[in-house]
Amino acid sequence: MYESFYGLSTRPFALIPDSGFLFPSVTHRRALSYLIYGLGQREGFIVITGDIGTGKTLTIQAILDYLSTHHIQGARIAAANVRPDEVLSLVAAALGMSVQVTGKANLLGELERALLKKHAHGVLLIVDEAQTFSVEALEELRILSNMSHKGKALVQIALVGQSNLREVLNAPQMEQLHQRIIAWHQLEPFKHEETADYIQHRLKTAGWAGSPTIDPEIYTEVQEWTRGIPRKINILMDRFLLYGYLEEKVDLTVEDIRTVINEMQNDVGSRAWNAPAYVNNGSTSPTSIDTSLIDSAITDDVGNRLIELERSMSEWLGVSEMQDMLIDQEHFDIRRPSKEIGLSQRVERLERLFSKIRNQASASKSITKKSHN
Repeated sequence: MYESFYGLSTRPFALIPDSGFLFPSVTHRRALSYLIYGLGQREGFIVITGDIGTGKTLTIQAILDYLSTHHIQGARIAAANVRPDEVLSLVAAALGMSVQVTGKANLLGELERALLKKHAHGVLLIVDEAQTFSVEALEELRILSNMSHKGKALVQIALVGQSNLREVLNAPQMEQLHQRIIAWHQLEPFKHEETADYIQHRLKTAGWAGSPTIDPEIYTEVQEWTRGIPRKINILMDRFLLYGYLEEKVDLTVEDIRTVINEMQNDVGSRAWNAPAYVNNGSTSPTSIDTSLIDSAITDDVGNRLIELERSMSEWLGVSEMQDMLIDQEHFDIRRPSKEIGLSQRVERLERLFSKIRNQASASKSITKKSHN
């Protein structure tokens, strides 16, 4: 919705991972380096862990894109709570292999023959959500890593998961697998300088040419409220640009970001914000609040409704017509809402407007059809 208003080619802070927006932070560069290093070594396991929203999925997408451009085989398993007897079949499917045999010994033999025939130089298998794998399922992966050719593993395995994967792998029953880990990296949140660079990087990647202008103090507010976690930054900044668009602002200030934080707090409610409201008292940090609760905002229904509404409107009307409709003051004054109306109410108003226009168009088509008959 705000892309045309600010001259952007796409939404810079969309939640769907896109490796084209990968920001080369220190922690993400190191994670990618370890993955490439592991592929070159072709032995043992690489482990990448991180808290929710720190960029694990984007890192996976980036390494798979890298492998593709270098004509190296990569595969990904992205299933949670996998049973031990499902592991080898999932691996075969991920590698595009059609295996008809049954029984673990036969399946391992078939996999090894297929790998030797098609991928003797090895493949990188990324196991996503690895923290959900049982000890038995992880043991199946260890057995798979035993397959080798000329002293090199046929399958280089990278385990990617949330931070508690470290506890799983440090358990006594995981000793054999633990000893095979050759590199281990924990994705960390951005520091203040990186948060500012991250925001500008994503804006520039989306075609930002200076509009809107952003008060440098805004980056401090974003860092305070997101703790440097990329997904939370995306959520807040996407909402922030939407606010600027609705208010027709091309110069965004620190007061604006505080207004958006207040709106998000009100939208999510006590379920996620069990703390005093954010007070704009001129300071550069919010009043006391448990920022760990901001995780709940990720699944905020208002944000989901807005994304779906935007998609439906642009598909049904086309982008240019949608912009004209929003600007048309005779239809509905969505662009200049009352200061007392929060984003949730604005979305409801926009939904009603879109529904009304669709009904009018449907009625018009019905009348035209009858006249032709």
